[in-house]
Amino acid sequence: MNSSVAPGHNSEAIPPDSGVDGFRLSFILFDIISGTTASVANFLLLFTIFKDPHRNLRRSPSTQLVINMAVADFLTGFCCAYQLMVYDSLRLSGMSEESTDNFLLVTLAIIAISLVVVCCNVVAMACDRWLAVSLALYYRSVVTAKRVKALIVTIWIYAVVFTSILFCPGIPRRIFELLYCNLHVSVPLLVLPALYWRTFRLLEQQARLRTACLGCSVEQTELRRAQSEKKTTKAFVTILLLFFVAFLPYTVTINLRNLCSAGEGKIELVRSLQIAFRFVFVNACVDPFVYAWRIPKYAQAVTTILIRYRILRGGRRRGRLNSTDPESTAASLEDAL
Repeated sequence: MNSSVAPGHNSEAIPPDSGVDGFRLSFILFDIISGTTASVANFLLLFTIFKDPHRNLRRSPSTQLVINMAVADFLTGFCCAYQLMVYDSLRLSGMSEESTDNFLLVTLAIIAISLVVVCCNVVAMACDRWLAVSLALYYRSVVTAKRVKALIVTIWIYAVVFTSILFCPGIPRRIFELLYCNLHVSVPLLVLPALYWRTFRLLEQQARLRTACLGCSVEQTELRRAQSEKKTTKAFVTILLLFFVAFLPYTVTINLRNLCSAGEGKIELVRSLQIAFRFVFVNACVDPFVYAWRIPKYAQAVTTILIRYRILRGGRRRGRLNSTDPESTAASLEDAL
């Protein structure tokens, strides 16, 4: 295998000098920090979901997509970032490109699979929000947890099958890279903003209808459902924006390298590709915090678990927590958000 196919790790055009060693060392440090942050943050998110004492999170179909995203982000941080750190460490120690070829092959496969899953999951989140708003009365019967789990399995199978294209000797590397980036980033960039725009338009229409029916008897549960759908949609839009910010630099650089033959071997373009690829790790680090920040039910679950495991302590706050039921404390936090 030619190691130049590795995302962000085209070393064929870079001569071994002190400048390259400095770049590799900075990449090693960044990979350690980002890999640790992504691994810990996504593990805590998964721990929160599965240890939620009320079991409200796991029953939601949208939570299944959040779990899938957390697993893919955890894989990106724990496997991809650390494996690239090991690869750069081996090259920095003086090992040749040929001796690390098999290790790079495994790293590349894991990276490709995890990133394809992330891209497909972002699309699934957008479709889930559109269905939740457009089919509000039938959403729970149409979008069930079992169907979402089947979709997740399909996404992983597709990711593995698509990644296998890379190892087909008859398909050029350029074709795989262009398909890899444009099919999973450029196409969603054109489609998903329009889908979310339509979703928010529907939310506004529903809000106007509720305002027009102020004199009517509107159930409190319906109002809470509408508010929850709006907050979840905003959180998923934030995830989408972070996804594009993280993946666009890498996609643009890949297209420049493959379409501009004059710049394919330039050291600057190769280094830009390596830097742009690290934005993907940042995306894996930030996603878990978005859920806790934008979706009250996740903040409620975190607070309840912290109280249950007696992590929140200290002073007068400790006294309030010990004398207050966890459910009421978490509910007050949800109201504050």
